[in-house]
Amino acid sequence: MLEKYFRFADIEFGNSPTNENIVGVFRFEQGKQNKQGPYHIIVAEIDSALYAYEQLLDTINATVEQSRTLMAGMALDPFARFEKLIERVNEAIALFQEQEPTPINWDRLNIYIIECSGDQLCLSGHGKLANIFLKKEGEVYKNFDLCGSLEQPSETDPKKVFASLICGDMQPGDMFFIGTNNFNQYKEQLRIKERLEELPMVSAATEIKKDLEKENYLEDFVAITIGLKADEGPVFVDRKVKKQAEESLKGLHDKEEEVQDTLAPAINPLKGRKQDTETSAKPKVPLPVAGLQKSWSAVLHAATKFIKKRGKTTPSSETALRGLHAGKGSFLTTKRKIILGLIGVAVILGLVMFFSWQRNKQVVAEQAAWEQSFAEVTDLRNRAENDLLYAKDTQASSRIKQAEQILSSLDVGTDDRQSRIESIRSEFEKLKKQLRKEVAVSGIIELHSLPVIAQDGMLTAPILTESKAYAVDNQERKILSINLATRQVNEITLPDPAGKIIGGALGEQSVVFYDDEGKFYAVSVEDDDFTPLNSFTRASSTSDFTLYNKRAYVLDSAAGQIHRINASRAGFSGASTYFDGGDDLARGAVSFAIDSNVYVAKSNGTVTKYLSGEQEAFGLGTVEPALRSISAIWTDTDDPRLLVTDPAEKRLLIFDKNGLLQAQLTSDEFGALRDVSSRLNAKQALVVSDNRLLLVPLP
Repeated sequence: MLEKYFRFADIEFGNSPTNENIVGVFRFEQGKQNKQGPYHIIVAEIDSALYAYEQLLDTINATVEQSRTLMAGMALDPFARFEKLIERVNEAIALFQEQEPTPINWDRLNIYIIECSGDQLCLSGHGKLANIFLKKEGEVYKNFDLCGSLEQPSETDPKKVFASLICGDMQPGDMFFIGTNNFNQYKEQLRIKERLEELPMVSAATEIKKDLEKENYLEDFVAITIGLKADEGPVFVDRKVKKQAEESLKGLHDKEEEVQDTLAPAINPLKGRKQDTETSAKPKVPLPVAGLQKSWSAVLHAATKFIKKRGKTTPSSETALRGLHAGKGSFLTTKRKIILGLIGVAVILGLVMFFSWQRNKQVVAEQAAWEQSFAEVTDLRNRAENDLLYAKDTQASSRIKQAEQILSSLDVGTDDRQSRIESIRSEFEKLKKQLRKEVAVSGIIELHSLPVIAQDGMLTAPILTESKAYAVDNQERKILSINLATRQVNEITLPDPAGKIIGGALGEQSVVFYDDEGKFYAVSVEDDDFTPLNSFTRASSTSDFTLYNKRAYVLDSAAGQIHRINASRAGFSGASTYFDGGDDLARGAVSFAIDSNVYVAKSNGTVTKYLSGEQEAFGLGTVEPALRSISAIWTDTDDPRLLVTDPAEKRLLIFDKNGLLQAQLTSDEFGALRDVSSRLNAKQALVVSDNRLLLVPLP
């Protein structure tokens, strides 16, 4: 199987006398040669020379380079990687426009971003550029307008300049030519299509450039041709010739090193320093040794001159010295003093250089470790974004916590570090907001409220039908029937023997309520006719009540059991227990809901799922802040939602039947939420908040 790889041929010809536009081809490749890519190319033609447009182009280039580096180790297919890159470019452009005072005229810009990876070519752009896509079919080529296939809106959205993208595979022999729009004007004279079909790609580009130079057009031209090639096998080189070439190159390299060492530091004082134009992920730390050589050479010269000056004597002083030493010279002669001085200076210089080198080494190592940790945080950010994209909330939450731990350990010693850390922290805050799925609800309607002096928890048993809302005022011992269209309230007085109503449920033709003394009451949905039913007194306590499949279910939390009672003419009779294996499974439960499965909620924020009395594998997913309390749970047969009220955090949570959080609803209208109900697939929920009955819109 032949290896496929991309080849590129650039065309650049600048001959415009006015310089009133900006054109360029920018190619980003891997640091090491990699035929498989990914390669990223930006082709730009901007009909303006304003500084703001140069800055915009720099922003796009920098974002592409940074994003491709961050995503290099991610296991993404080319389309997903390119989609993520374009998303980041759009974000960078939107931020640039917020900070740039000069307005951008998008009709002046024609910019395309291309990614080549493996045998895939992906394209996104704004505006229009000259282009030809040549698809080889046998010995002939078919040409297409690839840029014209890219859908673009009639009006540019400044927050999404690159509005669409396309991605597809190329076959060996296929070529894609893209350049400035003036190529369209001269395409016949330059024979672009014919040359690409007849000549090798690089030769065709060379011939086109020669024609541009020959005709001396007073314009600026840039273009790039991208072709997919197939490796036809290794090229064998004579070993003897190869060895001679290697020895020759080695000799040349050694000679260059010798010359550099001889001339340094005067000619090449910063030997070994990287050029400013190079891009690298490693930290840029100045190397002080060569600079010190130049400075200290001046110090040595001054010291030598000073010592020599001090050593000069007059004839009379020389006579006096000889008299003192009786003809024997002093050990500390001028020459020896100079030597000792030079040695001292050399020792000091050596110590300074050594400690400077050690300090520089420490700075480089510390910066490298910092950059490595920051790169790990960036990678965790990218992975968390992917997890949220594929609804892997638990993994996303874990990655965010891991990244925040690393960030908290990073040193904030410079303005650059502080700025980078603050920037990525803000990105994590956005991810955490996505993870929380927080929705601020508006349009809440208060249907009824008890007086302020009413005891807490007196409003219970909310029931929602298509046209009415029901609840019970235990303070005044009344059932409330509220018309949703007119908001008119009909009060139904409970009989004297009735206890406190614990819960209610919607039957086929009536709403059934159940009190803490075991009595059932029915209210006709059609005309609110009230009918007392029989009693069930076997429950030691009553925490909640519901109806399912023509049976009444009573939650007995003290006994840890659920009682089910069959429907009869008098109401309900023929009780049995739901849990056969023991009476502790529902102990301490505060609410439950049934849809063939039984969901039992406890006040500590946990929900357990049962089927036919046997526990199923189930748990509510990640919630931020964590779910520590539950007061009520609701669902219905065939409804995909679980509604859960959290009184501690004053929020209404919506989960799917797998326990994955869909949304958490918050509002200034919410107090301590006590109970909730809805109906099949309804876009509203009936919520008891403190002693208020609220109709809440659902997303």
